[in-house]
Amino acid sequence: MRRGFHAILACIALAAAAASLAQESRQLNRIPTPQDAAKLQTSRLPPGARLASTAHPVSPQTVDTAVRQLAAAWNTPALRPLLERSFLDKERLLDALRRVPRDARLRVLAIEGIRTLEQWIENRDGAGEEYVSRVAATVRTQVEFNDTRGGLQRLEGTNELVLLVREPLVEQR
Repeated sequence: MRRGFHAILACIALAAAAASLAQESRQLNRIPTPQDAAKLQTSRLPPGARLASTAHPVSPQTVDTAVRQLAAAWNTPALRPLLERSFLDKERLLDALRRVPRDARLRVLAIEGIRTLEQWIENRDGAGEEYVSRVAATVRTQVEFNDTRGGLQRLEGTNELVLLVREPLVEQR
């Protein structure tokens, strides 16, 4: 009888220990305020830059030109200088493009959406100030190349490109 009692007591203790380990623990996260967002955004700015006080719209023509320049440089050595130094996995992308057929070209079918993510003002090496905008563009593209077995291949895709657009700051009077 005592053995049975000790066995039941041991099972209850093990069950209680397992239950305490299985409890859900939640982390209390502070709800961000607009002031917190401004502090975070300011902390990510380049040295010497300041947040733009008013939104400066980036023209669709500027984004279109940048996207088409990027597409023309795709699969060529001209792509490397267009990629930002902080581009994640830059070398990995360039290595992957070496496996793409040499005659492959990227064609822009449509720019479906443009959205300004961040905007700040920076000094231009003694030549005044400029707006710097980080812009996301949703782009429908098509890779075209000749395959020895299948002939002309066309592969469509939708990509989001994040562009850094620099424009001179024009003082409004």
